[in-house]
Amino acid sequence: MRANQRTSDIRFIKKKQGYYIQEYNYNTEDYEKPELYWNASTNAYQKISFPSNTNVNTDLANYHLNYYYNEMFNVLPYYGYVGWTKDVITFLEQKTDLTDIEHYALGRAYSIRSGHLLNNSYEFANPKEQFNFLESGENQFTANQLKTYKDYVEKAIKNYTILCNKNPEFVTVVGNICQKLSNEYVSAYLALSIYQNEEEAAAFLPNNLYTDFIIDYAKNYLNSVEPNGILFTTGDNDTFPFLYIQASLKYRQDITIVNTSLLNQNSYVNFLRREHKAKSNLVKFTLTPQAYSNNNLEYIILDDGKDKQNNAEYLNLKQALRLINVKDTSIFYRPQKQYANLNNKKIAITFKQDTLKLNYKDNYIIKGDLLALDIIESNITTRPIYCTFNEVPIVSSYLEKTGFVSQITPNPQNPIDDRYLAGINAEKTYAILVHEFQFHEGNKNSLETRLSTLTNYTSSYQLLAKHYQEVGDTKKCENVLTSFTKFYPKHLYAEIGIFTLDMLKTAYANKDVKNGNIMLEALLQNLESIKESNQDNDDLTKVQLLKKIIFGTELSNKLDRDKLNRYLFYISNLSKIEEVNSIAESRLHHLKQYFTEKLYNLEE
Repeated sequence: MRANQRTSDIRFIKKKQGYYIQEYNYNTEDYEKPELYWNASTNAYQKISFPSNTNVNTDLANYHLNYYYNEMFNVLPYYGYVGWTKDVITFLEQKTDLTDIEHYALGRAYSIRSGHLLNNSYEFANPKEQFNFLESGENQFTANQLKTYKDYVEKAIKNYTILCNKNPEFVTVVGNICQKLSNEYVSAYLALSIYQNEEEAAAFLPNNLYTDFIIDYAKNYLNSVEPNGILFTTGDNDTFPFLYIQASLKYRQDITIVNTSLLNQNSYVNFLRREHKAKSNLVKFTLTPQAYSNNNLEYIILDDGKDKQNNAEYLNLKQALRLINVKDTSIFYRPQKQYANLNNKKIAITFKQDTLKLNYKDNYIIKGDLLALDIIESNITTRPIYCTFNEVPIVSSYLEKTGFVSQITPNPQNPIDDRYLAGINAEKTYAILVHEFQFHEGNKNSLETRLSTLTNYTSSYQLLAKHYQEVGDTKKCENVLTSFTKFYPKHLYAEIGIFTLDMLKTAYANKDVKNGNIMLEALLQNLESIKESNQDNDDLTKVQLLKKIIFGTELSNKLDRDKLNRYLFYISNLSKIEEVNSIAESRLHHLKQYFTEKLYNLEE
């Protein structure tokens, strides 16, 4: 990849003949003819016409090697062009006794093909096959369209179900295959809600779709939101379980869940504007649907301009949105595609007596970013607004941890030193974590799914315990740590070693020897177990083998350099804590000796 290559300038294709590469031509605004660079029949690379350049941009190359693209290229027999889903389905449907990966590939092809009928949220949809729905409105499916759509979804679900029953630990980008299966149902529910109606969508959801562990997770997050709040999410594993308990369990239906990943889809945005029977409040916008319809506002240029004096002040967001609505002459629009140009990188959201001052470094934002800001600006005076993590990064300096979520507020309480947060609402977070927390450990979910959820929990406990220790509230600090050690699985402490170390230090600094010793013993036992189980063991588990095949991950049960350095970091920090050193000096010494020797042998 050339050094000046943008990630959108090229794409890769996998066909029966081999791998192809295409380059985008900005003059014709289309991709060039694909060139074969690896020939499947000869098992050899081929010379291509791209200009030679030894200055490779590895960051951009790695963009095409992330988990999502690795999974698609490694699992699917064909991928990366219009019509790949049909080719995969035709190829695999004629086979008998499909392998696990083939069941997954077929399920993925059916799932994405169903999505291609609605929009191009997945790449490579064929416009000729799409249903060409309006950007807003209910009951848009004809009877035949609804049957076709459901047929593809149900075939995806069928293949995922076979795989979930046969190999529940099969790994995917969202966790194990059973988690993927559950999410598939809710994904279809959301699509039917957007394009059809709530009754049709609700009928598609089965009972008992998620495990108690995931249901608890969804409830803990929604319980962190004040009544009638708006909650920004971004991924499958937060959005879909949250939507499920609202729709199926009628739980916290006063909250509006907004997936920021979908805000670039006009139909989704207009769905949020629509009145819903289960929702008590609409999401308000300043931008009109006409302003962002079709391909309008795909990009919004942020340009300081030549006259810097004009940019001393922040640009008022509401005023800018209104100018976009009326296509004011001060906003430049590129012919045909209507790209807005805002002559300032400093944007202000002003409400009541407060202001959120946002400073952009990039030269542009995309439509979904602007619509997220519009939601904040248009609703923050009447509805509390939250993020599950950091879904709107530009507002990080205004995020206040509140339970397991973070509220956008102009004046965060109790400032904290955290790159993703500005403060913590201690009393509200204490009530959620200590008094209202729900937890069923449940081993039906994959280890990765459990770890992801447990890590999200842990960060909140760690922040709150540290806050109470720093302000001298020893009783509440102890209660937070007691609540944590009561539920967190003892065999997984090393997986959150950084958090464990910090909470351990907090416990001993708080004179809470009981909780400090519990965490110390669990971490030591984990490290000793790792030492025992990894001695001269080259055998990969079934899950590890799948990860290697699906994601191209180089895995080994032998301790690699990163793991060894991580464990030595834990040991070194534990050795510096007086209370730890007096209790576990001998054990730490033997662990340090073992991991140091392994690292030395590895580096030789």
